Amino acid sequence: MISAILTPGPTAFAALCLAGYILLANGLAYTAFAVDKSRAINAQGRIPERSLLILATLGGWLGAKIAQHRLRHKTRKQPFGILLNLSVLILPGLFATAMILQSDLTWDKISTHVTTQAQGLFSGSAASDAPALPRRFGPGSDAETP
Repeated sequence: MISAILTPGPTAFAALCLAGYILLANGLAYTAFAVDKSRAINAQGRIPERSLLILATLGGWLGAKIAQHRLRHKTRKQPFGILLNLSVLILPGLFATAMILQSDLTWDKISTHVTTQAQGLFSGSAASDAPALPRRFGPGSDAETP
């Protein structure tokens, strides 16, 4: 009885898994930036920038940006900063691409739809195809009087 109340449905379970993944990815990215900052101060071996960018790209972008600002780490390295800012676009882009590829949308269907919509906007025949408005009755109209 109690397990039925506490067991989430499939959508809630997926949301919990996604939230857990995002928290884990951001925590790992923040920790990696903190460790790299500590190693930079102590003149020890550093974490490669590629590894930091991969952590940010795989969902830890917010943790990486918070660590970058709070720890003042890698803020003056401009190529790294630009790549870090662009890394936030990669994961949603991959998800959108996967959604489009698994759906029944094809480029032919998309281009056909866009072409027909554009032809409807730019052709003058669209206005003449619309049904005529009803005629007004009253003085000056051509309506027959009873």
